[in-house]
Amino acid sequence: MTPPPRLHVLTATQSDNAVILRRGPSAQVAALSWDRRRNKVELGQWIDGRIHEYRCDLSPDGKHLVYFACHGSRCWTAVSRTPWLAAIAFWPQADSWFGGGAFTDEGALWRNGAAAEDHLPDGLVPAPIDAYPQSTDGFHMGDLAASRLERRGWNRIEGARYETVLQLELSSGFALRQSFSLGRKNRAMISSSYALIAPGEENIADLNGWEWADFFENKIQWAEKGAIWQAKISREAGLVERHLVYDLTPMRFEAIKAPYTGVEQ
Repeated sequence: MTPPPRLHVLTATQSDNAVILRRGPSAQVAALSWDRRRNKVELGQWIDGRIHEYRCDLSPDGKHLVYFACHGSRCWTAVSRTPWLAAIAFWPQADSWFGGGAFTDEGALWRNGAAAEDHLPDGLVPAPIDAYPQSTDGFHMGDLAASRLERRGWNRIEGARYETVLQLELSSGFALRQSFSLGRKNRAMISSSYALIAPGEENIADLNGWEWADFFENKIQWAEKGAIWQAKISREAGLVERHLVYDLTPMRFEAIKAPYTGVEQ
């Protein structure tokens, strides 16, 4: 039986737009745009390679994506116009140490393990090299993923790096708790685990199948078994009115050109 694709979502801090990264088979990734208010999902572009989602970020306005990808021994950091993957800025490297990046609250581009160039496309500006201190341990994510989530309203409950536990306050006294796992069976090398916490710190549900989750307009939105879902929260019944936003399982690789000319790679 073919396993469902792996899903990860990158959200914008000043826009309703998000990017879904769909991986499957393991060396093929598709980027899709997601209007979270209207629940409209559109395919952008596929890449023949592996995108390391915990070293990626979406700009505050949702217009640019910085990502780290590898194909065999060839790795690179790129900036693209969402939801496309064609690079408008491109930095190759000979290994998978560091790489990728993030955006500051003001939209400046920070590169993981390197200073951003002064001359960036589309009016982007470089962020100080210390914009994300203690960001990564080189090979995986370090504190970068947690730092990005803290900018999106998650609170650090305890720990650091792979031992970090984060919590997002929801409505009606509920909370969503997230912790990171390294090498979890049948999951990516790094994955997130979620639990729904009821008022009074009662753990009412371990959401073992969830790969990503967030709270948007009084609804929980999450990725599970190759699909995006959303639901409301009931103080009496937990998650109610579950709704399938989009099933990405049937998708297959397509060679799609971006509607702009990227840089030579």
